[in-house]
Amino acid sequence: MTSQLTVLSEDQRDALQELMNVAMGQSADRLARLTGTFVTLSVPRVHAVTQTLDKVLTDLGIGDEPQLVTRQSFLGKLRGEVLVCFAVSGAGELAELMGYENNDVASGDELLMDVTNILTGACINGLAAQIQAMVSFGAPSLMARAKALREVLAEQIAQGYQSLVLEVRFEVASHSFTCDLLVCITDDSVAVVIEAVDKLLSEF
Repeated sequence: MTSQLTVLSEDQRDALQELMNVAMGQSADRLARLTGTFVTLSVPRVHAVTQTLDKVLTDLGIGDEPQLVTRQSFLGKLRGEVLVCFAVSGAGELAELMGYENNDVASGDELLMDVTNILTGACINGLAAQIQAMVSFGAPSLMARAKALREVLAEQIAQGYQSLVLEVRFEVASHSFTCDLLVCITDDSVAVVIEAVDKLLSEF
């Protein structure tokens, strides 16, 4: 099935990136407050999942690196899930940023869940507010530990679960900490996003 995203104009893509930039900016602000550091984020990138898995992961640029991957679903008019990809050392870096001294696995996992919940909530609520959609959230969970994202995502993308991936990277330069946030929107709610994009464009 051809995704509606394959026919997005350049203006529509730019408007979608602007919507996501606002939403991701709220996530970056929450992470900065949480860690007490300056957080930078990349320009959001839009990926329509109509290509092969190899092409998508090559575009993402993180397909073969071992990751700690968490996930959290969101439901409502806008549906999908957020994947947060931490480097394997990510839990330790986060713990250091937040002043944790306990390095056991359970504490590290709990910390990742808390951060996932904060980033997902800020980002998706920010996006939902802009497109006037109500959303609810599932509980965050650990999707994979020290696995390549290519392996983690193969089944979902093969099943066509998501048709749109919005990607941004958060960085804390002072601690060499990075994490990649992927917003995966289901095929049946893409029309909601496109409608919001067209409305934004009509206001200019």
